[in-house]
Amino acid sequence: MHDSEEIHEPEADLIGFSMGIKSHQEAAVITTDIFELSIIYGSFVLQKNWSRGSL
Repeated sequence: MHDSEEIHEPEADLIGFSMGIKSHQEAAVITTDIFELSIIYGSFVLQKNWSRGSL
């Protein structure tokens, strides 16, 4: 946890994303302004529901 005061925020700013290497011998790391998440995986799918705002 980087900033415990922001723990209840609905969104976090993405600072960095590393996929890891060598068939999950090194973890993937997602870093935000609030937290950092390490993931050890065999396969990983990240899906984002992109929506278009009104222009």
